[in-house]
Amino acid sequence: MRKVQFVITTLLVFVLVMSLTGTVGAAAPQAKWTVMVYMSGDNDLEYYVIPDIETELALTGSSRDVQVVALADRGPGPSTGPADWKSTLLFHVTEEMPASPEYAIEDWGERNMADPQTLIDFVTWAKTNYPADHYALYFWGHGWNWHPGYVMRDDTDAGTMDYEEQKAAIPSLGFIDVVGYDGCNMSSIEIFDLWHGHATAVTSSQEFVFSEGVQYDVVLRDLTATPDMSADQLAIITSESASADKTWSAVAVDSRLDTLLTAVDEWSAALKKGLGANRKKYDQAFTATRSFWKAPAERDLSEMAYEIKTRVAENKLKNKSQAVMNAVDAVVLHERHVNAYAEVHGITIYHISKATEKDSNYDYYRTLDFSLQTGWDEFLNAYAR
Repeated sequence: MRKVQFVITTLLVFVLVMSLTGTVGAAAPQAKWTVMVYMSGDNDLEYYVIPDIETELALTGSSRDVQVVALADRGPGPSTGPADWKSTLLFHVTEEMPASPEYAIEDWGERNMADPQTLIDFVTWAKTNYPADHYALYFWGHGWNWHPGYVMRDDTDAGTMDYEEQKAAIPSLGFIDVVGYDGCNMSSIEIFDLWHGHATAVTSSQEFVFSEGVQYDVVLRDLTATPDMSADQLAIITSESASADKTWSAVAVDSRLDTLLTAVDEWSAALKKGLGANRKKYDQAFTATRSFWKAPAERDLSEMAYEIKTRVAENKLKNKSQAVMNAVDAVVLHERHVNAYAEVHGITIYHISKATEKDSNYDYYRTLDFSLQTGWDEFLNAYAR
């Protein structure tokens, strides 16, 4: 009888240990939120992977209401300490967990973080093993909104997850309540349109993201304290947490985005129609519109509409410009900026002014959903001569 009791006790201890480490085959109980962090560090961002896991994600870690998982890829660069590792590790993040291989649930070997299938595999795994009422997905890595050759750069595999690859992956991810881009220049209308109907809100920066970016410790602390918060609220606290960066915003991309897309489409048509009579005023307005560091073709959408409204005399153009400004205000849930960007309002839009700028990027731009759904690219084609 003592032998049977010993076996039962051993099994119970084994199950308890496995449940704590997250390696049990059965899914965890339904949480209120599962936070997924997709960490593409196989590049010059490698140094920040371990600190962001240990000092931000693991400062709070997972709880019954909020589960935290991370897929972290590191490159073949120099050692960064005793926890150094080079492959792609899957973590169920617990409080004060070291970011070392023995704490990983799985080692996925060398995975290409620029491959949309890796993203699909990660989100599918997270939703299967840590089901929740709501999901947040953070892209940790390089970015430059829709421009090919930047987003989720993976140096070992010499690839990036370009717009069309993200678009192909999104239907397989299922609905994501909050999407966060912890990477440069992702707060654009083109990216918001990419997630339109597939998420509730997207939070990101109009400008460069430097060493801090999203402060996951702040986000997880607040989410754990208030796990019943809405998707809008989580997007807002994420935007608020990025206090070290020059810009950040949270934008609604569900049905609320419809009004903005319609407003931009109608504004584009009015701009094109009024081009002959107002070209000089357009030139002045676009020159006055705020662009961003090392991204001169990215302009603040609301500021651009304001400059057009201020400079042209035609009432229809004034009204259509005001409609864009109103629609931006309606979808921007939160926005912050430093004084140097006093004119910005949280959403950029691509703009060119010369025929010589109709390069491969411009050709690629005309294939985006935003270009196909609105007349903005048609206006640019007529204006840039």
